[in-house]
Amino acid sequence: MATPTSSERPRKRRAINACILCRKSKVRCDGARPCQRCARNDADCQYYDAVKDINVLRIEKLEAEVEDLKAGLHFVQTSEQSPSSVSLPQHSPSIVPPSLSASSVDPPSMNTNAVQAGVVTWEQAVLWYRSNYFIPIFCPATDTIESVVARSPFLFDCIVSVGCRAEEGCSSPTYHRLQSRLREHLTNILITTETPSLEIVQAIAVMAGYTENGMLLVALAMRFAMQLRLEDTVDQLMVQIPQREGPVSKEEKQLYRLVRIWYGVCNLELFFSLDGGKMPAMIVRTTPRRIRALVNHDSRTSTDIRLLSQLELNVLRSNAYRDIARHSNGLDESSMRSSVRDTAIELSLWLEEWSAIVSAETEMSDRPRAITNLRIQYEWALITLYLKALNIYGNLLMTDFQREMVRSAKEAAVRHLQHLLDTPSTPSSPEALPPNQPPPPTYLSTFKWAIDFVWAKCAFSVLLVLKLSLLLRDPLPSVILLLRDAYQVLEELHKITVGHIAYFQILQTSVEKCERALTEHMARLQQASGSEDVEVGLGGGGDAEDDFQEYAPSEFVFEWDFPGLNLRHVPLGWQDLFVDLDLVL
Repeated sequence: MATPTSSERPRKRRAINACILCRKSKVRCDGARPCQRCARNDADCQYYDAVKDINVLRIEKLEAEVEDLKAGLHFVQTSEQSPSSVSLPQHSPSIVPPSLSASSVDPPSMNTNAVQAGVVTWEQAVLWYRSNYFIPIFCPATDTIESVVARSPFLFDCIVSVGCRAEEGCSSPTYHRLQSRLREHLTNILITTETPSLEIVQAIAVMAGYTENGMLLVALAMRFAMQLRLEDTVDQLMVQIPQREGPVSKEEKQLYRLVRIWYGVCNLELFFSLDGGKMPAMIVRTTPRRIRALVNHDSRTSTDIRLLSQLELNVLRSNAYRDIARHSNGLDESSMRSSVRDTAIELSLWLEEWSAIVSAETEMSDRPRAITNLRIQYEWALITLYLKALNIYGNLLMTDFQREMVRSAKEAAVRHLQHLLDTPSTPSSPEALPPNQPPPPTYLSTFKWAIDFVWAKCAFSVLLVLKLSLLLRDPLPSVILLLRDAYQVLEELHKITVGHIAYFQILQTSVEKCERALTEHMARLQQASGSEDVEVGLGGGGDAEDDFQEYAPSEFVFEWDFPGLNLRHVPLGWQDLFVDLDLVL
């Protein structure tokens, strides 16, 4: 067979993917964009997308990220020159996998953020952008408004949406439009995105904190985070820390950022699981030593201290709940008491260590508030620990151990209520305020930015302490003082509440029902001419008292599994019986 000459060899080269017009005409295509034939005929040269080599995809992704960074840099430079008249950069469609055509799968509105779409103004966005108040997965230096607006419309719209809710309320038309955009963003991502970005994980985590579908969204954020293998970044960072001899490298700073996002999602999953009635879906592999290494890292921020302290606390709670579950089969009170005591000691050490860490943090402007927050978390952990231990017994004859658990839970709930009313102040400045200076803000003043879980804990803790006080037959003056504190919590939250918040309504209903129960009880005391030291929880409860004892909001039954609300006192003459109404009704 004759071998082809050198002049014929180039003719064997053919375009791997011919353009659409050349395919239809069944002629040779050189594969250029546009190809030579289309360029000569002034035709629209289009190609069917083909599966690309993985290296080509990686290069295209890097090029797209470079373009995004250039756009963000240009935006920062122009905003410094004229911040009021700057036009926001168009978001690059490169977040869509390169194998998909952005024009064919992305709705046009999803390539823009809420400002570009005309839903909010730039001035509103700047006012509502408060990422440091949210889920602790943000870095103040990296996740600035200029950076986020250039990186991800989805994340930008999430943060602005939360700010709108805090300032204008859930019933605001603007908030409803922003929520509609978030649903469109999320739907588009679920349909078209093969490899999620970090911004997608952050955005879904923020959404989870402010919706009744939080547990589902946390699971989705966890799945995407695992798809990006963020859990591996912890080990990678731990390897680099002891080997570093000079300044922190860019690679190590990026690893710290990835670890922050991973632990932020894990912490949310622990919150939703431990207080949502189920054990965590995964075991977070960490130790106090690893957490201290992150605390001492140069990239650590004050927000990271909040995240890492919460993570360590939730890991302690998770281990304690597993230990309690192991004791549930034998119902051995001696073993249960030992387990609860050991966990309480661990929680006390946690509070002591983290209070010292926060106190030594010189750059933390809100140090007193942070210490108050640690104490509130500590008391919450004790409340749920004691009641979880009590919950496994079902119908309860009040043994010494069981009465000890109820009383310990009530004492922790009282301290929790008092900390909610604290006015954080710097210990080194005890002198009185000048006459014209307003009093410092209370701890509750930041609640308008709080996630739904924090609102739920607040409402539940106030309802619980009032119920346990009646349950344990506390003296009437003691219960009245608790009711007064509950009203003060209600008043403080009323100052910052905008629009309808379900947990605020639950708190208000709880206080009103308890007040009616006390009023009814005092009326009975007057009729019976009882002494001033008569205890509240004795038998003969009226309709108002029964109504308050049986009050268990559906949010605490179906959304959260907070223990203790269904315990009630039933007098039997010579002994007292506490029953769990779930097992009776």
